[in-house]
Formats: sequence, C-alpha cells, structure tokens
Amino acid sequence: MSVVNRSKETMKRRIRDPWPGVCRALTRLRVGAGLLLLGTASLPSATAGTIRHDRPDSSYTSLAASYPAVGALTWSNMICSATLIDQDWILTAGHCLDADGFSASDWTFDLTDSGGGVHVGAERFVYSGWTGDLTTGTDIALLRLATSELSVTPATINTNTSEVGQTATHVGYGVTGTGATGITAPAGTKRAGQNVVDVDGSVVGGYSDDILFEDFDSGSAGDNFFGSATQLDLEYLIAGGDSGGAIFMDFGSGDVLAGVHSFIASVDGNTDADYGDLAGSIKVSSYASWITSTISAGNDPVAPELSSWMMWMVLGVGLLMSSRSATRRI
Repeated sequence: MSVVNRSKETMKRRIRDPWPGVCRALTRLRVGAGLLLLGTASLPSATAGTIRHDRPDSSYTSLAASYPAVGALTWSNMICSATLIDQDWILTAGHCLDADGFSASDWTFDLTDSGGGVHVGAERFVYSGWTGDLTTGTDIALLRLATSELSVTPATINTNTSEVGQTATHVGYGVTGTGATGITAPAGTKRAGQNVVDVDGSVVGGYSDDILFEDFDSGSAGDNFFGSATQLDLEYLIAGGDSGGAIFMDFGSGDVLAGVHSFIASVDGNTDADYGDLAGSIKVSSYASWITSTISAGNDPVAPELSSWMMWMVLGVGLLMSSRSATRRI
C-alpha cells in the first residue's frame, strides 16, 4: 500500500479532528502587511456547504445534479467528499485518507445519487508531502477502487494555471446552513454552489501558492475579506463533510476539476461557515503530473461493479451524520 509514512513524533504533534471532512480553522492569516488572528470553534454534532439565506436550498441541490462524478467518501463513522477521475480512481483530500489503523477497503465511495454504484477502496495514495500542515498546500490524495464505475463519466483534471479570478462551482456532501446562521444541519446531502477564487497563497503570508482562497460574501463590506463584496446568485462556502470535494471551473472548453476542498477559516473567531468566513482548496493543476503518473502506475484490472444498494444499506444514515473538525479541517 502506497500510503504516506509519518514519524511517531510528527503524529504526536498533529491535531486530529473528531469530525471528518470539517476544515481546520487557520490560526493565522497574513495578507499583505496585515496579520489576522483567526480563532477556532467547535462544530456541533452534525448537509453540504452553507448557502445564501435568501435563496432556496433546492437551487443548490439541483445544481449538484450537474456534477455526477462527485460522490460521498465514508469510513468508520466519518464522511468526506471525493471525485471520480477515472473509472477506477477518485481524488480527495489527504486528510480524508490518512487515518491510521485502517486498510484501503475500509473506505467506501458512493455514487448512487448520480446513477452509479458503491465502491470500496483497493489502494490509497496520500501525496508524499502531506504531513498534516494545511498551510503547505499538499492536502491531496488518491484512492484506487476495487471495482470499476462504468455508469458515471469521470471528471477531467485541470491543467490550466489561471484559476485566480475564476468563478468556481463547489460540490460536496458537507454540513449546511445559511450565511446568516452558519452551519445548522447535518451532512450527507449533495449540494453545489459558487464562489469566486479571489487569490492564491502567493499573496497570503505563510501559505503555499498551491492553495486557492475565497470568502463567503454577503454583499456587505464588513463580510468581505478578499476581492469584491458582491455576491454571486448561488454564493456558497464549503463546510464540514465537504473535505475532498470538488471545485469545477470552465476555461472555455467545459468544466474541469480545478480544486480539492481542504479547509475553512474565520475572521470573527467562530468558524461556522457563515458570511465572512474563508475557504482554502488545493490547486489540481499543481498536482496534475502526480495524479497522472500515480494512476498510470497503479491502474491494474479490477472487479466488475458491486451491487450498490446492498452496500448502501450497510452504510446507513449514521455514516452521513458525521464530520471531523474540532480544529476546523473539512
């Protein structure tokens, strides 16, 4: 199994989130010469991403149906999101696949709400540079599936490096609420919404260029941290359970998978994905070569697709009610 091996000392230092798929709050964010201290907040026991308070939830769930390659990734009593990028492979966040004491077959990827199947993992590949430090922009991983997905078309990996300034569509299964309330409802429902990628880590002190940043605009200058304060029609921010989910962008030839959800942060000290909170995602373009080479090296024949309804019955609703986040990592 090609999984990142970390020293015991590194693992001792690492803070583990009790709710998978929930972003770790940034403790410090530097923009230009200004230093902004961000607090951490506990996440209540907890669908995906927080939405505008003046838009119906049905608009977000309907948009999600246009992105069938994104599915729920579950293990133990935990949930993240992931994207099918090959009939036998999914892309997700490193912190969604790095749990100790598990084998690849403990992870399940579900595409039943897209007309696909349920698949267990065969082999996991966490990027070798991932140590648990979200500032490094290395929070990315691949899972080879034990069975092939033949009903859903895989997403196309982005290689365009002009992500900043683009309108991005985010897709995932995380906790939900509105910008006015923050998170209030549990994970497990697929939603999609949009946000503008304002900057990358090149202008954020202490953060890698491989991280894409955006904020949850309300239309008020007081809730705007990057770029314009103007809301998009389906303005959205990722939340717990959206970890590993997808950012799609269209550079003129159709949607491509341009980012992987990694973390959120707050300005007000309450990281609940309300208006004014921030999100960071990993640039897929920075890892396109690694993704391609890993898949090429490990693309062995796999078994036919398993019966999806039977495995889904085993998972149950309980798996969809969790997310990992005391420190706000999604």
